[in-house]
Amino acid sequence: MPPRFRVSHLFIIVIVISGSLYLFTDTSSSRASSASGGSSASHASTVLAFCPHSTKHSHTPTVILQADASHAPLSNRTFWLGDNPGQIPPNFAPYAYPPRDLRFAQRLPQTNTKPFEDDPNGSQVCQVHNVPSSPPPPVPKDWLPSKVMFGMSTTPDRVLYNLPVWAHWLPSSKRALDPASVEARGLPMVVILTPPPSVTEVMRTREAVDEAQARGMHVVMRAKESDRFETRYFALAEEMWLEAQRREREEAVVTEWFVFSDDDTFFPDFDSLVRMLSAFGPESDTIVGALSESTKQVAQWGHIAYGGAGIYVSRALMAKMNAPGVWNDCLGRFGAAFGGDAMVSHCAALALAKDIKETLTIEDTIHQLDIRGDGTGWFQSGFLITSLHHWGSWFTLFPPWHESGAGDLRKGIGLVGKAAKGVTGDNWGRRYVFEEGKVVVNLGYSVVIHAKPVTKAELGASEHTWWEFETFHPVRPGIEEAVGKRTYYLTNVRPMEPGVVKLEHKNREGERVDVVWDGRATGRGKGWW
Repeated sequence: MPPRFRVSHLFIIVIVISGSLYLFTDTSSSRASSASGGSSASHASTVLAFCPHSTKHSHTPTVILQADASHAPLSNRTFWLGDNPGQIPPNFAPYAYPPRDLRFAQRLPQTNTKPFEDDPNGSQVCQVHNVPSSPPPPVPKDWLPSKVMFGMSTTPDRVLYNLPVWAHWLPSSKRALDPASVEARGLPMVVILTPPPSVTEVMRTREAVDEAQARGMHVVMRAKESDRFETRYFALAEEMWLEAQRREREEAVVTEWFVFSDDDTFFPDFDSLVRMLSAFGPESDTIVGALSESTKQVAQWGHIAYGGAGIYVSRALMAKMNAPGVWNDCLGRFGAAFGGDAMVSHCAALALAKDIKETLTIEDTIHQLDIRGDGTGWFQSGFLITSLHHWGSWFTLFPPWHESGAGDLRKGIGLVGKAAKGVTGDNWGRRYVFEEGKVVVNLGYSVVIHAKPVTKAELGASEHTWWEFETFHPVRPGIEEAVGKRTYYLTNVRPMEPGVVKLEHKNREGERVDVVWDGRATGRGKGWW
């Protein structure tokens, strides 16, 4: 081959290799920046891809929140944006036309007040805010969902009603489950005790188990003779322990935590539950629970772990509660107590020969939620929620006038589950305050625009919207909707790509605002949804 051809070929090869190295390095650095959070500038260059284009003045205001994944779950639940000295509080909303009373605390841009007349293809009118957030709840590398066993006392009809809700939080297989399969060994078991059934209820029990297995859930239902519901609930301590021994013997599955719960106990993010349990060792004598939020309930029923919030018993303590003679001794002493949760709490104390106040570890992020009526003020308080109760009975999660609160109540709690998965459970409900208190974003739940800005002191108390039971945490007077505030409640959760979700909200008039949560800095993996 002539020399000139060899030189030209070499020159081409060098160019190709250099170009490939440049593209590879650029792509890799971009991915690394995205995986680690990168700088706000690098994220800002891509985040507008999630901002819609519009060619008309009337459009859906869209706000983008970029998460930084730099804060612990409980370090701060309410962030005031622009609260540093000399910093101007950022505008929450972009340009929106026509402006309406209380629709947004918006300030029109100083330049280009007619954004849609300059671009025939439409303009992107989004506000981008960098906000503090928590990373996804850490899960130990050796964690298996089968380390947890749940126990409930209920009826077949209530199981059938609640199965679609359990599907939001209970780890399950992606296909119909064979309880004898290897796949079942990696899943948490739910042991359900029911009253002695009639012929019809036998059929309903079979239907409930079949439906659970079709959804990939590991559910076992058994009839249990007992004089009272409370006794049947307490019998879960014995039945779950026997089932755990069988699983260990026959399937090599070791149960580390036993969770007594109600059929309407809800876990917004199962990883948050794992984070909570991982703070304790299963070999320690531990019972974790919460008191009721209601001062009246605690005054009446005492210092116990209230079952709706969940009662979390370690393997070591469950073994002591099932030592020879202990369970029967507990039944004899506490069998007349009102509430199976009281029986479990007192039995744990008896097994450890301690006072119940020394025995019970109080966890502030699990919630019995003994309030009645409009629960919206409580859910706008910024609490970290690992579990909640009574979502379908004692209170309304969303207002009845809102589409998320009308009809089947399972829709509303399902939205909470989707939103918590999208933003991670430790961020759900966290508050971001804009424009010196005029706009409050309750992440994954609502956006509230106030006619009069709220203060830090006011946000330190819950807006008192419910009508029964005084709570231990402080409250402030309620604000009339459409007069003192305008509230946009969650209506839909749309996944955009791994780590990015669009949260859609509407108010009573049907006006909408979208919040795009860019959580790519949190490192949420591709399988998060």
